[in-house]
Amino acid sequence: MSGLAEETIGPDEAAVVAQFVAFLKAASDKRVPTGPRQRFNQARASACVNAEFMVLGGLPGEARVGLFAAPRAYRAWIRFANAASASDRDRDIRGMSIRVFDVEGPNLTPGANTQDFVLNSHPVMMAADTKGFMELLQANEAGGLRRALYFLTHPQALRVGMAARTNPSCHLDLSYWSTTPYLFGPRRAVKYVVRPGSARRSPMPPTLTDTYLTDAIRARLVEADATFDFMIQLQTDSRRMPIEDASVEWKQQDSPYVPVARIRIPQQSIDEPGREAQCEQTAFNPWHCLPEHRPLGSMNRARREIYRAMAAFRAEPRR
Repeated sequence: MSGLAEETIGPDEAAVVAQFVAFLKAASDKRVPTGPRQRFNQARASACVNAEFMVLGGLPGEARVGLFAAPRAYRAWIRFANAASASDRDRDIRGMSIRVFDVEGPNLTPGANTQDFVLNSHPVMMAADTKGFMELLQANEAGGLRRALYFLTHPQALRVGMAARTNPSCHLDLSYWSTTPYLFGPRRAVKYVVRPGSARRSPMPPTLTDTYLTDAIRARLVEADATFDFMIQLQTDSRRMPIEDASVEWKQQDSPYVPVARIRIPQQSIDEPGREAQCEQTAFNPWHCLPEHRPLGSMNRARREIYRAMAAFRAEPRR
């Protein structure tokens, strides 16, 4: 059995990733055959916001690692998005992507000086690893009988999908999880968790519109700041808290959440000129990170090539 923070790399992993990239390119062009290419996942942003990422002082020794080694306030940029739907009315998983700027030290992406965090509004993914996730996306993209047969033969994926897709009141009211693990210094692994820092919640509108989540963020940030607690969850048991299976939740009874930073989203207009274009152009990647926080597991290893390849693909002119 693997030890803490240890990865297991399959012999066919590189081939699976190459197949995954080819599928995403073909599916993306089929979805949107003309005009600018869009993200395959989280294509529609509800909003992008300026933020402050504040590393807490007085952290326990095991938490003072990398980005969190000393208290400091960083400038940040956050994108809130739907996982798959173009309309906020649809039940869906919601995403929160965070970019922390001006991070000092070597970066696993040459030339980068940011630390990116990519999170979802559910603690686990619908598939365990890269190959399983590709099979899920292929079946979902095909639709019809193939999609139905997939979920009939993968009941756990169906259960997770049903639980994860919701209609929240506002992106600012949700908790978010990294779902995948990350190194946290030598021989230690964590998952990241982000929770609202206050009990304030937006009211549900009487009628859900295509943009009700965007409207909720706009209204909240006109009135007041919003805050989140940024937390880590240390891996304490390699069997109950696996590195290579993103469909398994790390339970709080095995390892509690430890706050390490505070996110403050100040009052602002989400409709400033140029913000929508900046939001679309920002390509988040968890491999924009310090070596102490290297992404772990099959899903994350695949992301390194997939995110790079798909960002370049979106930038390519169509033939």
